[in-house]
Amino acid sequence: MTTVPHAIRFDSTAGSLHVDGRSIPLTGIEKRIVTLLFARLGEPITHREIRVTVWGESWSGGDEALRVAINRLRKKFEGNQRKPEILVSVRGVGYRMVGYVSR
Repeated sequence: MTTVPHAIRFDSTAGSLHVDGRSIPLTGIEKRIVTLLFARLGEPITHREIRVTVWGESWSGGDEALRVAINRLRKKFEGNQRKPEILVSVRGVGYRMVGYVSR
């Protein structure tokens, strides 16, 4: 079964995310995660890079906060959280956002 790519639009200035035409409200942490993932749409981003970008170099909390934030994002726009099509895990690396830029 082939999935249709999802239309993704993100305005980093306003912090607004739109997936397939739906507006998705974001928290501050979610905005920072989406800003990074959207800037490199389709590319895998390591757990460490996301942690450093979102929480800073001195963060010592591990990956649990990142997993929680990713799960919250998925709840907001994934049809099936157990089989994500937009915010995809890259085993042993991190995450990547999949879709195409909508204008």
